[in-house]
Amino acid sequence: MTIDLLPGHGVRLPAPLPELRFGLTEAAVRALLAPHGRLLPDGVQNTFVCGPRWALAFQLPGVSVTLCSDGDDDCLRSVTVDRNPSDDRPACPVGYLGIDLLGWPAHELVEALRAEGLPVPEPTRGTLHHDPLHLYRHPVPRRPSAPGRKPRHEEPFTFDCVSFHAPTARTGRTGRTDPAEAAE
Repeated sequence: MTIDLLPGHGVRLPAPLPELRFGLTEAAVRALLAPHGRLLPDGVQNTFVCGPRWALAFQLPGVSVTLCSDGDDDCLRSVTVDRNPSDDRPACPVGYLGIDLLGWPAHELVEALRAEGLPVPEPTRGTLHHDPLHLYRHPVPRRPSAPGRKPRHEEPFTFDCVSFHAPTARTGRTGRTDPAEAAE
């Protein structure tokens, strides 16, 4: 049961859930998810995300998934997967090029992505930005340190959230996809 982020294409949800291509309308996304209500016990809910025309959220084991349009059109443009700390089930892995983005320590993840030929920067302050990926960790309570001293190095951590975006290049097409095409 893996969520696969597909560069330039969209997201493949765990089987038997569908693959969702960038460019789908909200109605098309809902239509593709509707037959799978038993796998989404809380259903597909409207949620607030600043900027997009629409945003939908649902739960999978150990994670929350948010699908968003962008501010310019009505089409799916981003997928965000966030660890759900209140879910006791093991978290559904989030794969990108065969690498689990939320399962490895951040520095090992960077090494694995670089081994795939990606020019990934070092994570800074718990974030890593490499289009189309944006990874970050949730803030952790700070331990008191000696007065006037800052830690020299960031402690090892794993990422808690990945946001994955459609390519930003505009081709003049609307990018809308018919649900029947998405099922192919």
